[in-house]
Amino acid sequence: MLKSSESFAFLLILVATAAIFSSSPVKCDKVKTVSLTNWNLSNENKTITLNGLKSPIGVYSALRNLYGDVLYSKNDEALRWIAKDSWTFSTTFSATLDVNTKLNLTFHGIDTVSTIRLNNKILGLTDNMFIRYSYDITTLLQPENVLEIEIRSPIQVAKERAGDLMAKGFNAPPNCPHVRENGECHRNMLRKMQMSFGGNWNLAAPSIGLWKPVELEYYEVAIMRDVDVAMRRNDTHWTLDIRVFLTTGVRQNFYAELLFIAAELLDTPLTLNRRMILYNSPLIEFQVHIPKDKIKLWWPNGYGEQKLYPLYFVAKCYTEINGPTLRSKTKSQKTINIGFRTIELEEDLDDYGRNFYFKVNDQPIFVKGASYVPSHILPEHSSKESSLEHIIKSAKETHLNMIRVWGGGLYESDTFYNLTDHYGLLVWQEMAFSGATYPMSNKDFVESVRVEVYQNAKRLAFHPSFAMIVTNDEIEWYLMKNKTEFGDDSERLEDEYRQLFMGTIRHELNVISRNDFNPRAGPMISTPSMGVEESKKDLSTEPQNPNYGDVHFWDDEKDLWDPDIYPRARFITEYGFQSLPIRSSWNRTMYPDDEIADIVVHRQHDPKGFTPITKMISRHFRLPATVSEENIDKLIYLSQITQAMAVKTATDLFRSERTHKRTMGAMYWQLNDAWVAPTWSSIDYFGNYKLLWYWSREFMAPIAITALIDSKNDRINITVTKDEHVDDIEKPESYNITIYTYLWSELYFRRSNSFEISVTTNGMYKLYIELSQVFNQIFTINNSFLKFNLVKDERTLASTYIFPTKFHQVVGMTDPQLEIQFVSDNCQDKNNKIRTIYYSFIISVKKPAVFVYLELYHPEVHKYKFSENGFVLTEPIKIIHAEIELKNEYCIKLSADHVKVFHLNQLYAGSSGIGYSTSERPNFSDITANNNTENGEGVTSTSARPTTTEAEGITAD
Repeated sequence: MLKSSESFAFLLILVATAAIFSSSPVKCDKVKTVSLTNWNLSNENKTITLNGLKSPIGVYSALRNLYGDVLYSKNDEALRWIAKDSWTFSTTFSATLDVNTKLNLTFHGIDTVSTIRLNNKILGLTDNMFIRYSYDITTLLQPENVLEIEIRSPIQVAKERAGDLMAKGFNAPPNCPHVRENGECHRNMLRKMQMSFGGNWNLAAPSIGLWKPVELEYYEVAIMRDVDVAMRRNDTHWTLDIRVFLTTGVRQNFYAELLFIAAELLDTPLTLNRRMILYNSPLIEFQVHIPKDKIKLWWPNGYGEQKLYPLYFVAKCYTEINGPTLRSKTKSQKTINIGFRTIELEEDLDDYGRNFYFKVNDQPIFVKGASYVPSHILPEHSSKESSLEHIIKSAKETHLNMIRVWGGGLYESDTFYNLTDHYGLLVWQEMAFSGATYPMSNKDFVESVRVEVYQNAKRLAFHPSFAMIVTNDEIEWYLMKNKTEFGDDSERLEDEYRQLFMGTIRHELNVISRNDFNPRAGPMISTPSMGVEESKKDLSTEPQNPNYGDVHFWDDEKDLWDPDIYPRARFITEYGFQSLPIRSSWNRTMYPDDEIADIVVHRQHDPKGFTPITKMISRHFRLPATVSEENIDKLIYLSQITQAMAVKTATDLFRSERTHKRTMGAMYWQLNDAWVAPTWSSIDYFGNYKLLWYWSREFMAPIAITALIDSKNDRINITVTKDEHVDDIEKPESYNITIYTYLWSELYFRRSNSFEISVTTNGMYKLYIELSQVFNQIFTINNSFLKFNLVKDERTLASTYIFPTKFHQVVGMTDPQLEIQFVSDNCQDKNNKIRTIYYSFIISVKKPAVFVYLELYHPEVHKYKFSENGFVLTEPIKIIHAEIELKNEYCIKLSADHVKVFHLNQLYAGSSGIGYSTSERPNFSDITANNNTENGEGVTSTSARPTTTEAEGITAD
């Protein structure tokens, strides 16, 4: 993905390269790569055979048309037999070699335990899906070659390895998941995507296949695989420390030359003349100095632009001092995009413990993020660019500046990291280890991990978005929580943990470290943890200590709408609540005879079942929330409200605790999904948005206002936060806060309270208002609610609400007499080929309508996005815009049957229903949207009594 400026720079590179090599005295050739894309598949006893499969491919994908999609109905269980069998992929190819040419057969990803045979001879064995395996087949070639990859059942291999370990007197817990997770045992025995064995939010689909390309590589001496660029700056220059990693099959030292082109940075290409390369450490390293005035910085989302610079490398490798022979395949090339930025993790001692926050380009940032899980349970589909771009762009649209690549998933594709570079999302990268112990007594396992870390670190390190490395997810916490249960094994398991993560993995990460550069933070050993500095000492006994490092917050037995329950921690890496996806997403994965309630129950993998959701609903709404056919739409709606409010409350609290850098990051669990199920995501598997996503555009905004009831002190804590880039001076700006008091029974506010505040650049402002100041006279916590507007120059920049009591205790809520009118903006002709259409919805009410929720139901709709959803209507008319992506290329016309509208009043006030109508496009000239936002460190705090004015024409008794 290239912006126009990057495309122009790349064109300059190509022109310069052509000019340089047209004058070269030696006409050498490029390393040649041929992909093997046509495959046959058979199971162990040959009862199933398929031909003509295109790679990358996995067995579940290959059998989809015959036996069904693993994501449909209850196929996660019905198709589990696939993973219990062994499967063989085979193909034939021809190859001819020139003199001195070598031929590699390279597997960029085999999932997972396999035997590779070429012409009936064993070529090699694989047991790690995260590793690139490469074999020199030069001497094994025949005119026609038969290649077979026999991949064993991951379920059976994991069981065998666990049995072998136990026979030696060792144990590596956990052995099996909770029964409700409907998963497979012994996931930690294999270096495989851990979530493929199932979990408390995802299905078990233990994949088998060629999940990345298989290639023939024709070369003479070496191939350029990866480039790592670390950088630092001084008062006048940026210094790029560049490492070019080569792979060679020769067993002698050789020569290399390198051409380096940076069209926007260097006036002329840089040529590194012949130098000797050690075959056992094939590396070219050099430095380039760039004047600061030529550089435009790369910034995280919300703080500035994401300027990327293309770098082009051409390496010639040869063994003879006189240079390469005519037409020898000695030339490798690679293009990467870099961004100029510095990133630091600050962990200074303070009055509480150690702070924990990121500085980018010397700018402290409050991290707003979410955890990312692989976009598909089948890894061969995980790098689909359209899916990745939708998810990452959606994260940007909700003002996130960091994305956490969770340790239970994958090292993501190059496409993924190119997108995070482009959209400005810093990456908190976890190695692929999660919530388990691992078999350190297996020496082959340890050696495999070494290669895994070495290869993936080199591939990812240059990306400007690559900000933080963590070697595992929740394993320190797992060891501490289960210390008593482990008994005599506890000491051994802790020692093995130190060997693997503090020893092996941290050591291998040195491949991307620099003594005098600091290109990224970490490695941090685990999450949650006491941070990088404390984890250098030893295994933590308090990984959830809120005064150090990061914490994960999970306590859904409590009221998650109550800000008092959340930790005042330095950095929160996990928190959230579960909800159900929209009804149309469920419908797309069901067979005609499926009942939705049955499917919903089948896919609920949380060991607690639906208890947390139903408890939260009954706590705040005192409504029956059962999983039944007639009740499912209500459950979807209420679960999404409870999720959105829980995450909003937590995030508001965390952002308000930024004072003195007490809390400097909040990343909720989770951004996206791998199937349609009750999960913690804000974006469902098909890319549709839950209410959490819509709300997060407000509560994650660069400038935001939060209002939280402080029940211990009988007051409302109000915070205005600004996240923005600071140049040199922190400039205070003036704003107005207006508090509107509404009666549930009336559409227009009955009282307003306004006051002026001043907020510094990248800062915050806090004030406290006694509850008695706003709930008095005719206004009680039962009959009224509050709206808070942040205004500058008569423009509303941010809003929030307080609903001071449980909704079942509300007095005065009534039928809003809601009517909806909708018109198509661009889809008139059915014969028009178009993939995206636009609609406008004009919603009118006569009384306040709470949490108005729109959902589309149409068989031709792929996914859709509203301008708002789950909103509160305290105005007579509101216009909502919809962007609708279609499955096919023809216009559709929405009718009342395709649009569902829910609001909370329906559940309490006996609403008579929703009125629908259609019309021509309305006149919007008198309607404006006040959504201007600005970006958020100085703190002002006060306890203020705002001035009070009555709404025009209304008096309060």
